[in-house]
Amino acid sequence: MDITIDAAAEMLNTHTRMFAPELATKTRLGLEMEMLLPQKQSTGEYYVVENAEATEVLQPYQGGFTPKGSVSHSEQRIRVRPVKIDLTFDEIQLEKWYNSWMASRFNPEVDPQSWTYPKYILERELMPKFQDDLNSASWLGSYVAPTPGTAGDAVDSVDGFKKIIADLDTASAINKVTTGSITSSNIREKVEDFLAAIPDYITKKGGKILMAPKHRRWYFYDYRGEFSALPNVHPEGGGTKSIMADDYNITLEAVATMTGADRWVFVPNGRDNMVWVSLAGKPVYPNLIFVKDARVLKVYGTIYRGYGFEYPQEIWINDQV
Repeated sequence: MDITIDAAAEMLNTHTRMFAPELATKTRLGLEMEMLLPQKQSTGEYYVVENAEATEVLQPYQGGFTPKGSVSHSEQRIRVRPVKIDLTFDEIQLEKWYNSWMASRFNPEVDPQSWTYPKYILERELMPKFQDDLNSASWLGSYVAPTPGTAGDAVDSVDGFKKIIADLDTASAINKVTTGSITSSNIREKVEDFLAAIPDYITKKGGKILMAPKHRRWYFYDYRGEFSALPNVHPEGGGTKSIMADDYNITLEAVATMTGADRWVFVPNGRDNMVWVSLAGKPVYPNLIFVKDARVLKVYGTIYRGYGFEYPQEIWINDQV
């Protein structure tokens, strides 16, 4: 059977309108870094937080008024940039997708009525790649202004946490602990030394250490090999397990988008801090629009993203990158 551009555009636009909340939920669940962190909204190009920090204020009582202490103020600004999807498909591509979709309908475990052609294109072909690209940009992104008329790379779209942390480190605006080289045989000790270097009143709050999945596995294997026992492991809803450092209410979180990095980021509980930002009044996730053009189907959508820290002085990193 032939599938025309006109028919595909109509079906896809109808599907995105009818199932917008469901598509947004499924998209959100595939964005790893954003699922771990709180969302904020900006009303303009920058999300601005007034960052106030007080010096010591307590003193022994005496009858007179003896002022002590001060509060310093600074602004933390997170740039919120527009990012977009622009795609084109011709009739041959649509026909191939149609044939693949038809083949999937013969799967006896799949209800044909629940897996329509538009849903197949969106959820099997388009949105997974969008999720991969935004996941990558959230950590590896380093903004590069586009060359007019030329599409840039996904990681050129925004500044991700890797760059933001490096810039804060260069400015001595974030806390850093020296761990040195991390290996599969020393990581348990390195994690404990890392936490021991952070003030107790901070680690007492609990929190999480973000790290590459390899490091979390290394910690598990190193602990198990050294003590012939499992580390402090707790099951969570859905079957995954949390790994906690001994004597700390602090979990080790594997973040796939940090693969290849030796950087650790400790985020204490308490105030929202390490955040991602969208623009108020604009779609948080792409509302894709499908438009027929000469022999092609055009697809486009725009969202806004920014990543950063509200209180970088309350974040701890190690010295590895």
